[in-house]
Amino acid sequence: MGGAAGVRLMQEPDWAWRRRGPTASAVDAFGVRGGSLRRLPGGAGHVWTDGRLVLKPVGCVPEHTWVCEVYAAWTSDEVRVPRPVAPAAGPGAGCSVDGWGAHVFVPGRDADPSRELAAIKEASDAFHRAVADLPRPAFMDCRDDPWAFGDRLAWEGAEPEGDPATLAMIARLRAALAPVRGPDQPIHGDVLPNVLLADRLAPAVIDWPPYFRPAGTANAVAVTDAVTFRGAPMSLLEEWESGPDWDQLLIRALLYRLGPTGIFAARNRLMGSLVTHVERVRPVVDAVLARVRAG
Repeated sequence: MGGAAGVRLMQEPDWAWRRRGPTASAVDAFGVRGGSLRRLPGGAGHVWTDGRLVLKPVGCVPEHTWVCEVYAAWTSDEVRVPRPVAPAAGPGAGCSVDGWGAHVFVPGRDADPSRELAAIKEASDAFHRAVADLPRPAFMDCRDDPWAFGDRLAWEGAEPEGDPATLAMIARLRAALAPVRGPDQPIHGDVLPNVLLADRLAPAVIDWPPYFRPAGTANAVAVTDAVTFRGAPMSLLEEWESGPDWDQLLIRALLYRLGPTGIFAARNRLMGSLVTHVERVRPVVDAVLARVRAG
């Protein structure tokens, strides 16, 4: 299988236009109140709102278009999603302008991964029930970001790239891989920090990076992220267990995260929590592999 040579990391020009904020054309096309624009916390400082709409950079145009189409047709009352805003540029204009997309501001506060994991799981399960029957979108074949590579590493046998410590951790996990029997469907690749809660409203799920894997993969990523990065108890690995594929989904969730870390390490681009990722994840890998051996 292919390796990481085709993976594209963002360069300075990619960051520069994001730092500058939405263009005047994007502000006009989406009907944003330009004089009221302010940065929102999170999103690396690249998310803006006028209090009514939210403007965000679009990384992959086909992916953004597909997500907007799914959200525009949303019917579930169990979970809210951001309602997309189409630019006022006429038919065929697409869903983005100058690299920016827009959606209606979603009321709510961030769910606390240290105290509200049950609410996060409830929102994740509702979200994945709502998208279960959607077909696999074609754009997934051409994404070249590090996390799409992590998905291919976990599921398609892509060859890893990385420093010795990351490669050793990946090798341990790959040695324990076995077939997964559950059906594929669209999933959210980063649900843990992307659930909003509000009084008297259904939970909301935002910032959707779509993948096409068994539904339990999303919760496996959330659990392993919570234990690795948020100090959650290791008992979650058992408490969130769902179905006979669970241990294999945990392995793939760990590989999905370690794939990008290896790429950033090999290219001297590690930053933030990824600097200590391998150290943090080691006890989680040990626990998951112990579960597999106990089988």
